[in-house]
Amino acid sequence: MLKNYIKIAWRSLLKNKGFTFINIVGLSSGVAACILITVYIIHESSYDSSVANADNIYRMINRDTRDGKINDGVHFSANTGSTVQNDFAEVINSGRLNDNDLFYGAGSNEIRIQGRASQHHEEGFTYADQAIIDIMDIGMVHGEASSALTEPNTIVISETMAKKYFGDQNPIGTSIYLNGNDDQPFRINGVMEDFASNSHMDYDFLLTLTGVEFGEGEQTRWVQSNYYTYLQLKSGTDVVAFQEKMSNRLINDYITPALKAEGFVIPENADDLFSMRLQPMTDINLHSGTIDFETSKRNDIKIVWIFGIVALFILVIASINFVNLSTAKSANRAKEVGIKKVVGSSKRALVQQFLTESVLITVLAFGVGVLLAFLIMPFFRELSGKAIQIPWTNPLFLPILIVSALLIGVFAGLYPAFYLSKFKPSAVLKGKLAIGSKSSSLRSGLVIFQFAISIILIIGTLTVNQQMNFILNSKIGFEKEQVLQLYGTNMLGDKLTTFKEELKSLNGISNVSVSDFLPLEGTKRNGNGFVNEGRDNLDETVFGQAWVIDEDYLNTLGMQLVEGRNFSEDRSTDQEATIINQKMVQKLNLTDPIGKKISRYGEIYEIIGVVEDFNFNSMTQEVEPLCFFLGTSATITSVKASTDNIGPLLESIKTKWSKFMPNMELRYAFMDNSFAKMYNNVSRIKSIFISFAVLAIFVACLGLFALSAFMVEQRKKEISIRRVLGASFRNIYKLLTVNFLSLIGVAVVIAVPIAWYIMSRWLEDFAYRIEVTWQLFAFSALIAIIIAICTISYQSISAALAQPSKSLRAE
Repeated sequence: MLKNYIKIAWRSLLKNKGFTFINIVGLSSGVAACILITVYIIHESSYDSSVANADNIYRMINRDTRDGKINDGVHFSANTGSTVQNDFAEVINSGRLNDNDLFYGAGSNEIRIQGRASQHHEEGFTYADQAIIDIMDIGMVHGEASSALTEPNTIVISETMAKKYFGDQNPIGTSIYLNGNDDQPFRINGVMEDFASNSHMDYDFLLTLTGVEFGEGEQTRWVQSNYYTYLQLKSGTDVVAFQEKMSNRLINDYITPALKAEGFVIPENADDLFSMRLQPMTDINLHSGTIDFETSKRNDIKIVWIFGIVALFILVIASINFVNLSTAKSANRAKEVGIKKVVGSSKRALVQQFLTESVLITVLAFGVGVLLAFLIMPFFRELSGKAIQIPWTNPLFLPILIVSALLIGVFAGLYPAFYLSKFKPSAVLKGKLAIGSKSSSLRSGLVIFQFAISIILIIGTLTVNQQMNFILNSKIGFEKEQVLQLYGTNMLGDKLTTFKEELKSLNGISNVSVSDFLPLEGTKRNGNGFVNEGRDNLDETVFGQAWVIDEDYLNTLGMQLVEGRNFSEDRSTDQEATIINQKMVQKLNLTDPIGKKISRYGEIYEIIGVVEDFNFNSMTQEVEPLCFFLGTSATITSVKASTDNIGPLLESIKTKWSKFMPNMELRYAFMDNSFAKMYNNVSRIKSIFISFAVLAIFVACLGLFALSAFMVEQRKKEISIRRVLGASFRNIYKLLTVNFLSLIGVAVVIAVPIAWYIMSRWLEDFAYRIEVTWQLFAFSALIAIIIAICTISYQSISAALAQPSKSLRAE
């Protein structure tokens, strides 16, 4: 019997090629989108889950809720982890990481292999305890995992780096030199397996923390916070209770006394404002939105949810198309049902037949959808920036697809099957059914639902696009255009000043500045505490950034002084001076800041200038207080070009560089491109969102087009009679479109408040954001209406222009 149902279903699909094509295209598009987004979601939500004991590994967080906002930090003092481990039996192990390039060796370096002359740039350096290898269960290709970082001046490199520099040789015992410093070799003591693509640990070099101290007494000072701290807890630990106990002990017994001893003023309600928390390692990728300096490196759980909902909506829209088209063309199959009932076919048999047809369509659509997903995957991988792939080897993949196809086929086909099978033979064979099938409240509701989703996606797409344009084009307080960044200039040593002067002498260069502290993510940051002179132990400390710059920095980056003057190399007193931003003026409650003095951990500096606020973090964060200090931080040199003819200028710079550094290739980037890279994650999300939004709208329009075609087909005779009786083209066009447009109007009313809520919540993540205005909603509604009109106009115009005689010749 099943074989017979399949044969009949196949014949029906071939007979109604247009119906079959639209359903398969729509459903396969939805299936492909679902597969791609599902693979993406699985990848993002599986971060660090492959680590042994991942459920018992936590990263420490310090939470500050002053000003009514949640500000989470992940940097702790050197002794925090060991103190917690010693004080609490629940802690099995603790380990530290320090990847802050403020400290020599961390971040990125120019490296030279022992016995070779050439220098190479590499990123992904971090200082690490031996305990990190133990906690993270890092596998080793060469060397012993248990002792890889126990000795001073040792380094562990990734398998990729080992193959890059040593091929198939074992590099254990070979030394690496960083940044031209031949006096401090790092001996390779292990080659570790590469971290997985879904690991928040994205390092290629682990430098030992054994014997390392970043400043005198740094390892025992509670006020120097330089380290990520990880804890491995015993299985079964009540994490919430332990977190509260740990927080109280650290704050009350260690941190508060240490801060008071250093002259910091502690608020009376400090217990309500500050706390220590534990973040599960598996949550780091998707739940770090409130953590400073991590927003661009991590994904957001809200984005993952949105993508999941979009994928579901696309599949639902495609399924709605099937239901709508099946019921809309019921009149075309009414006689088939009537005749089958007359010759003895039962309702159950008819339901089974129509469900078989539905399942056959979905199975075919799933097959095409999987093929589409496979073909699109390389482009989606590049678009998302993730190393994802279709899980062919997963034993659950094919069974899930088959079960999903069957379930969707059954659920999508249930209503049409029961709707068609309940037709009465007497009514069908007398031709009375066609009139009843012209309109359907269910079909109208489904069309409204489809277009409500489409309008929400249109509004979302426009909002994301406007926010990205706002970020990239708004006034940010500095000039990023025509600024060239030269990397690795610290390798010039005492020749740097000469190199800088020779660059200035080139035609087409207006200014040159040397500083690693730039308003770009990935450059140096240094958080310090400040108070007004004489107010130590009296005023609450203002925390802000302390940047080292030269006298050409402000002019090179086009930063504006609103008060005072710039640094001058001719004034020796400027070594004890500072230029602050407007935010620092506000936080220190200064009225006439020029000439006033501030204290940085007891060192006094005179304010000689105030610079206009500029964004140096992501636009998701507000501008922080900042102080500039005169000095040298030599890794990056910024060159301001005064010509649009960059090509020849770049060649001139390369020639100068080769004269100074013949064994090292010049690395450079344009600041506007580097600035845009800060928002790569948001930009990728925008591209993915737009792609799937367009797909969802396409699938909805596909269904609307087919539905309008069937409606026109059913009303051909009515339209012909109206034409004979004198109805104009305009009357006919209006008759066929006004009903659809009224449904779109209802969809707009439903979609606008939902879209406003969703996008307002998304924009809350940005400190600087656009306003969601009524014009945006009106424009989105207009787009939806235009799309709908264009979709249904072809059928309506064709029907209005058709000759009445063709439809009435049989009457």
